[in-house]
Formats: sequence, C-alpha cells, structure tokens
Amino acid sequence: MNNKTGGIIATIASALFCGLPGIVGCLGGIWFAAGAPGGEVNDQNFSTLGVTLICVSLLLIAIPIVVGFLTLRRKTNAAMPYVMPAAVPPPAAAPMPAPFYQQTPPPMPPAPPAPPAAQSAPPAMDASARTVYDRIMALNRPTAPYQIIDGRSQNVDLIAEWKIVDARWYDVFGKANLTKVFRIHMKLDPARREVRAMDQELNVSWRAGVPSLSFEASFFKGQKSSISFGTGYAFTETLAPGQVYKYKFNTNELKKPIQEAVAACGWTYKGIAFGKL
Repeated sequence: MNNKTGGIIATIASALFCGLPGIVGCLGGIWFAAGAPGGEVNDQNFSTLGVTLICVSLLLIAIPIVVGFLTLRRKTNAAMPYVMPAAVPPPAAAPMPAPFYQQTPPPMPPAPPAPPAAQSAPPAMDASARTVYDRIMALNRPTAPYQIIDGRSQNVDLIAEWKIVDARWYDVFGKANLTKVFRIHMKLDPARREVRAMDQELNVSWRAGVPSLSFEASFFKGQKSSISFGTGYAFTETLAPGQVYKYKFNTNELKKPIQEAVAACGWTYKGIAFGKL
C-alpha cells in the first residue's frame, strides 16, 4: 500500500468517526444553546451545555481536515535517497608464470584437421529439404566417432564418415585395427522426397599410428551391408543416463541414425548401387 492510498483511508476513517459525530454534535449544541428543550433562552444550563457541545464538535470536525492535509499534501521537501556508487573492482593481477619444472611442454604438431562439420553458408533449398538437411546435421556430437559434413565440395549435399582422420580419434580407431572404412555420399531430392545415398569403401593403412585413406585397387562404390574390422575392440559412447552406444564401426552403425532422421521427416532413404546420385 503506498502513502497516497493510506492517506485517503485515514481521511475517510477520521471523517466517519470524528467529522460526522462532530456535525451531529454541532447541530445538537445549537439546539441546546437556543434554549431547548423548552425553547426558552433564559435557561442558563442548556445554553452553557450547547456552547460546550458546539466547541467540542468543531474540534471533531477539524480532525479529518487536519488528517487529510497532513497525509495527502505533496511532500516537495522530501530528501532524495542517496545511492551508493557501484564499487569498481581493482584490476586483476597478471598470473605468475609456473616454475620451469611445472610447465607443460609444447604439444606435438597436430595432424591436418578434419573437415568442418558445417559450412558457414548452407546451400539454398526448399523448406522440406532444409528440414531433412538440418535433421541429419543435428546427428553431429563431439562424443560420436562419426561426423556429417556438407558435401558441396564433392558435388553432393551431405557426406557421412567415420572420424578416422581426426587426430583426436587416432587411438580409438587404431585399437580397432581397421583396414577398411566407408563414406556415405547423399543428395536430397525434394521432388521425390528422397535422400539418395551411395557408399564408398576406402582402404586404411597405418604408419606410426597415423591412418592414411585410399581407394587403391579395391575401390568400391555402391551399397555395403557390412565392413569387418581387424580386432574385437569396440568403442562405447555414453550420453545421458540410459543412453549407451557400442560401436564396432560397421555400416549399420553409421547408416541407421541417418535413416531414422530421414524417416522422421517423412522422407525415404534410398541406397543407390549403380549410376549417379
């Protein structure tokens, strides 16, 4: 409740409990002063009582006037609250360099970085195709051993591949001793609401723990149902509680999430074995 509302309530209350009885008392005092009840003015007792009653009544009438004046007037001389200025923190001291025996040696030069997961300017396409494109690209996450990248450099819309050439994943794929991997090239066909996909198999050769990919003589282009790996090693990806993925780096583990994303958009995933996408 603000001050103005409280002043109005106080004025009304004082008018009801003081002002109204004062008006009634004033009228009664005039009646008694006039010589009531007999109407004779020479009755000294009634005259004195009437004058007294009039004085008391005038004081009662004055109370709501004074209350209203004191509570509803504008306080022009009210002091403005003082606001403390914000404290300016002292400048942070520069960190002291660690002793030479605690300093981390400079890292080895990293391998060439993997292609970016997305281009800064996505290709132009209609709304339905854009939804499918974004849904497939949303499968990317740092903990997954595969990635989906924009494929315009290869004249396709999307490319799905294992992160085998990413230096941060050398150890994972090296333990699996992979000798073959594959990529999926995809094109979006809005007219047929299809994602046309073609697999490409690549040979993997390891030298000093660094993989090298090549097509060589065993080049394959079409649809692969499975690709074997060298050892029984499996990589486990753990996300939220209850979400655990065990990878053996076969074709289904890369295709299935894409096929589910395409189906969720009402499109069809169509594998192409011959011809062009």
